[in-house]
Amino acid sequence: MHTGKRTRNIRLKELKTIYWERLRAKSFARLDEALQNRTVLPRELEQEIWDYYRRTVPSLQEFYSRYTPEWEVFFEQESVSPVYFLAFLKQMKTAFRKRYTLSELDITYYIERMEALPADSPERRQLQEFFLDKWHELLTRKEFDYQYQHIDALCSDFIILDASSGEKTEAALSGSRIRWLLLNHPQLYRIVQPYERLMERHPKIQELVSLLGKRYRGEKRRFDPQAGLRAEQLVHHAVQSDIQGVTLGDNLNSLLPTEYCYLADEALYPLFVQRYAEKRLQQFDCRSQEDASVPSRNRTPSSGQGPYIVCIDTSGSMQGDRERLAKSALLAVARLTEKTHRKCYVINFAEEIACMLIQNLRTDMPRLVDFLQQRFDGGTDILPAMTEALQLLRTNGWKQADVVMISDFEMPPASEELLKEIQRAKRQGTSFYALVFGTRPEMDYLACCDKYWDM
Repeated sequence: MHTGKRTRNIRLKELKTIYWERLRAKSFARLDEALQNRTVLPRELEQEIWDYYRRTVPSLQEFYSRYTPEWEVFFEQESVSPVYFLAFLKQMKTAFRKRYTLSELDITYYIERMEALPADSPERRQLQEFFLDKWHELLTRKEFDYQYQHIDALCSDFIILDASSGEKTEAALSGSRIRWLLLNHPQLYRIVQPYERLMERHPKIQELVSLLGKRYRGEKRRFDPQAGLRAEQLVHHAVQSDIQGVTLGDNLNSLLPTEYCYLADEALYPLFVQRYAEKRLQQFDCRSQEDASVPSRNRTPSSGQGPYIVCIDTSGSMQGDRERLAKSALLAVARLTEKTHRKCYVINFAEEIACMLIQNLRTDMPRLVDFLQQRFDGGTDILPAMTEALQLLRTNGWKQADVVMISDFEMPPASEELLKEIQRAKRQGTSFYALVFGTRPEMDYLACCDKYWDM
């Protein structure tokens, strides 16, 4: 029988620590010469690293839960009888072949061997446990590899570590990533610059950007670090209390007063940083730390600063000044992906729809520029765009996303079915916003919005 030793041994706290240490080590190695020459001060570099880490570390949450469905299936099969387990293998034979190579897991071999053994034989139970051990090992390896690849990708996106930044790295330490990107690609910059200027000086576009993903019905949204995760191997720490001594570590909230002297003195600051990296800072040791394997069942998962869905009207009635403002608004929303590492799904609608996913401005900028060069034309039909957006809201990774509608809204009223779907999405945590360009907009759509702006 299974002894309970197979668990999902991935901890979000450990991933964050690994990410921080890798990012910091690579950044200091990259600018070692500049640090030696005092061209860049250690304190300045630490601040840049921390700012980037703080903006991007929430994305570990999404990647952390990618293999949750497979883990759930795995743990469901640990306690079933050999008869049901054999039926499961036959049912999932195709799925296993897609996920694992023959050399990794030969599903046909296990099915044939189990069929040749009596259902109640110890050999069949032993073969079942051997299969589960092998599956657990492969699944754990896949998840670890995926986490580390994402961490490496985050580090590579840091402008200090971007190999293509060349000699401009040090000068760009405090600059905007999109501005750095466009200045290094003049042909893109010439196209985007007019929209960027218009976006930056338009108060209503700036107000929209300030609200996206940050507030819902007047309350701030926050990440729940347990959202989408199983109970296995989640670690919680109690509130620090009952000091019982002094120990060594890197907890900045528990430092002894003497350590702050090193932090405040510029000459001693490098020594403080070195000891921090080595986890040798003196700190208070607290007794009330616990390892709780099961999270509270009463906690309601809350959304983080989620992704965005932008439905933009590209019909002929949006030509002229409306078109320029609409494209500037889209650029403003797309720029949020650089600051918060969130996704933006764009649905262009006229008589038909066209969709575009923006995740990384460095790689997706050419597609965004292609859209900015397109001419608005054709009739207007918002229903396919709203249907696509509402369907996306029901998928993992997009629940409670913000929806932005950009249109003149000079169109037929919304159907009762569509309005009900919008209200259902709002009850699930989605916020709807609109930029209105028309003089006679259809109010059915605007009445559903948390806020809208007449442009």
